[in-house]
Amino acid sequence: MLALLRKLGGSSLGDQLILAGSSGLYGASETIPALTEDVDVVVDADWVAAHESFVLREMERLGFRQTPQTCTFNLPDGMSLDLVGYSREDQVDRVGGGPQIPIMVFGDLSRLLSTPESTVELSGGGRALAPAALAASKLLTVRLEKGSKDKLQALLLIAENADDPKFLASLRRHLSYFEPETVEDALADAQMATLAVSGDAMRADLQSRGYRDMSDALKRGLDLLRRLLEREEEGQ
Repeated sequence: MLALLRKLGGSSLGDQLILAGSSGLYGASETIPALTEDVDVVVDADWVAAHESFVLREMERLGFRQTPQTCTFNLPDGMSLDLVGYSREDQVDRVGGGPQIPIMVFGDLSRLLSTPESTVELSGGGRALAPAALAASKLLTVRLEKGSKDKLQALLLIAENADDPKFLASLRRHLSYFEPETVEDALADAQMATLAVSGDAMRADLQSRGYRDMSDALKRGLDLLRRLLEREEEGQ
């Protein structure tokens, strides 16, 4: 995975691709598991529409084979990469890209990526969502196929950065870009995911200490998120 990320970052596409999704944790944390080997990279869908031929040539040069007329690219070893869209032109959900590479554009990502603090440079080249932007993105994800995984990873990321005032301030700013009702729904989803893990941890045997430790970290992350949002409401 890390070799692939370095290859992408050092390619001609490196300046355009932003590591996101669960694979974004490789740029944000050394301890939180990504739970999947699939790679999601965010890209300006309008840029892809204007440079489709270049993108296809470069991905082929890097060893990827496109699933025809989709945003999914596969390596011979079975690893896949999905292009996820944002736009500098608008902040709505829509299909972007072009006829050869259609890409779903997500309004929440467009909004999060509208500020410079939303991304960081990776040491091996390329960019990734900054930890706070990644946490906000995962909290706001409502795609059903993702289940609770995104919410759990967001809370673990918040707990891991509990003593970093810059992270906390940035997370508050990112969440403030969204309607209060949207953030409240995200908090409710995070709470439900935490309760589910907590129930499993209570039934775990003595050999499952790591599972209970994760449950405790989730509770810390959830409590901190609540307090951040309460301070946001008090400041309005």
